[in-house]
Amino acid sequence: MSNQKIIVLGASGYIGSATVKTLASLNANVTAGVRDPTKVKELETAGASVVKADMGQTQSELASVLKNYDYLYVVTPGHIDRTNLAINAIKAAQEAHIKYILVVSIPAADNLEILFGRQFNPIEKELKLSGLNYGISRLPIFTNNIFGSAEHIKSHNTFYGPIDGDKKFVTVAIQDAALAAATILLNPSNHIGKTYTITSELSSSDEQAQSYSQALARPIKYVKETFEETKKALLNIIPEWMADGVLELYKLIEKQEQSQVTFTNDFKTLTGKEPTTHLKFMQQFSVAF
Repeated sequence: MSNQKIIVLGASGYIGSATVKTLASLNANVTAGVRDPTKVKELETAGASVVKADMGQTQSELASVLKNYDYLYVVTPGHIDRTNLAINAIKAAQEAHIKYILVVSIPAADNLEILFGRQFNPIEKELKLSGLNYGISRLPIFTNNIFGSAEHIKSHNTFYGPIDGDKKFVTVAIQDAALAAATILLNPSNHIGKTYTITSELSSSDEQAQSYSQALARPIKYVKETFEETKKALLNIIPEWMADGVLELYKLIEKQEQSQVTFTNDFKTLTGKEPTTHLKFMQQFSVAF
């Protein structure tokens, strides 16, 4: 096992904390970089160290923390200013002479017609020009987003979305994204200059409903609603800019645009494991539904 010191920036979010826990479970020397170290006790319990470090610090402040580490994972934040925050982290990594940096992006990063593309494209460009040994982990829509429909599934055996039920799209389970990142960070010399798109399943909403029905042993149905209705529902859980960005992804799915419908074997190639299908995911978390 490598004794190289790994730091995860953005470690309090879903992807960051799952990756920190996965690395800790693999006995890696991992530190969670967070804005407020008092709020992530579960990461310490999992076996990680915790430091105050976040992408909103000045470049030199952040670099003075990063210089104590070998490898860096930048979990691009769910913040409207995430382009500048992530670029700040990349520049701080340069200043700190980080040996390897892995950055989260999205499959549609090359699409400048959508908000998320305009946010992530400059991050990838900055990374490639940084002179650092880098890797990119592109993540599509999360399988875990179904948790947002848990109450509806419990009470009405139904979940909703703005696209036709037969339109396929790729999703990734957060645990798969975390294991892929951990695998890369434990042996980065094999992953220099590589871009991976981590997908767990290519399926339609109707097929997902069948998987959920099987896992929960009762019929679960997908119901198409309008984009306006979906936006209203999204605004209960995420800010408006992000809701608009998610709706743009749904419109790409509607058109069956390549970035949303291309399944890759990157997860299995990296980890040697089968990805977490919607069926496996729902079996694992059935108690919530």
